[in-house]
Amino acid sequence: MRTSLFIASLFVLFSCAKQRMIDRLEGRWNYSKMLKNNGEYVYHSEVYEFTGGDKDNDAGFPFVVYGQDTIHGTYRITKKNVIKVKEDLGGEEIDWLIEDMDKNSLVFRIAEGVVFLDKQQ
Repeated sequence: MRTSLFIASLFVLFSCAKQRMIDRLEGRWNYSKMLKNNGEYVYHSEVYEFTGGDKDNDAGFPFVVYGQDTIHGTYRITKKNVIKVKEDLGGEEIDWLIEDMDKNSLVFRIAEGVVFLDKQQ
C-alpha cells in the first residue's frame, strides 16, 4: 500500500513539474551564445519560439527557430530536465539536458557544448 502511494505521488509530482516546464518554455527566447566543449564561445542572434500546451500531448509541441533560415520543429519533455527536440524536415531527435532554468534564462547542454537562452520580455 505504501509503495503504491509513493509511486502515485512521484507520478503526480513529475506531471506537475512537466507542465511547469512547458509553461516556462512557452514564448520567445534569444539564443545569444554557446560555450563549446573546447572552451571557446560562439555568439548567435537567433530567436527560439516555443508553443505551450497540455503536458499529456505525447506528439510534442511546435517550436520555431528564427535566424538566417526559419526552422520549424517539435519539442517534448520526457524526463525532469530533458527536452527532446526534432526539426520537421527530418533528422534525429536531440536531447537538451537542462543545467539551469528560471523565468528569464535557460541553460542546456547538447553534444557540442552549453547553450544560453534569454527570455524576451
